[in-house]
Amino acid sequence: MSVARYSYINAKIRARNSELLSNEQWNALLGARDMFAALRILDGTGYADLVREFDADTSSMEIERTLQGDFSTVFQEITRDAPEAVQSMLIWVQRKYQKENLKTLLRLHAGEADRNMAERLLIPIEPFTIELLLTLYDSADLHQLAKNIPDDFFKGVVGEAVKAYEETKDLMVLEHAIDTAVYENLFSKAQSLGGTDRMHTERLIGVEIDMINMLTALRSHLLQLDKTTAKDLLLRKEFQLKRQVAEQAIDARTLEDAVDHLAVGHYAKFVKNAWEAYQLRESLRVFEHAFQSQILQASQEAMLGDPFHFGVILGYLNRKWFEIMNLKALMHGKSEKLDPNVIRRTLIL
Repeated sequence: MSVARYSYINAKIRARNSELLSNEQWNALLGARDMFAALRILDGTGYADLVREFDADTSSMEIERTLQGDFSTVFQEITRDAPEAVQSMLIWVQRKYQKENLKTLLRLHAGEADRNMAERLLIPIEPFTIELLLTLYDSADLHQLAKNIPDDFFKGVVGEAVKAYEETKDLMVLEHAIDTAVYENLFSKAQSLGGTDRMHTERLIGVEIDMINMLTALRSHLLQLDKTTAKDLLLRKEFQLKRQVAEQAIDARTLEDAVDHLAVGHYAKFVKNAWEAYQLRESLRVFEHAFQSQILQASQEAMLGDPFHFGVILGYLNRKWFEIMNLKALMHGKSEKLDPNVIRRTLIL
């Protein structure tokens, strides 16, 4: 991809990237005495236009819904300005984020969670508006939910996954089917690119695939999954983490042995640090948090050096996605008057 093709979108992304919150701003937000004080801090950032009219009487749900909509707005703007040659890639990147909403909906629907919880956890992205997502949530059953999905790709994938779920009653089967369908297409699309476009995009998607397979291997021990079932849940694509290593981790006698299998090569230091954190709290969420942080780190690194490649677009979108998730979590935590240290543990920074 030529420099000329990326020059315009790169300038826009660099400008938007500079508006993402700094560590100092996050520290200030965490230290704010309440939600309204946090809003006033945001009023001095790139989110000023979104939050300026909010006051002490504004509900946390209203604030979260406003923040939710910002990601979709940014994504549409970047899609509009991106080179024509990568528009088909952006369709699959869009589905990467949309699938997270679908997975959340399916989990909450199957668990009969409160509708407000569904609204709070979603980050809508066109054409999956919050209204549409909540309509899907209100479906009579999972079959009806699948039929009501407006994207034919997801309609087919979720429809087949629901059939498999009914046989096993295992939500991981649902999530695996959706992840597999999206990431296999994304990785193939990345490999069809050329030059630095391929190198950076393949790395970003590859890291996500590796993190999912690592998490599957560790979950197999924490949830005491059948080993054959767990291996079937591994994504078929691989990057730095070879499938054989992930299978060895699943076959390991203990969780610690599984970690030892994964703590080799490219991810060795990262996995060891995640294990140390897990030993302090012994929660699956520790691993999930660590793996999401690894995706964020890869996204930040993609924006360094040569700026004229698709990885800059994807890296920025990932950073923006995590920032919106973090802001929603922070606002909810402030509205519930949670300790700042408790809130910080929920953030991917």
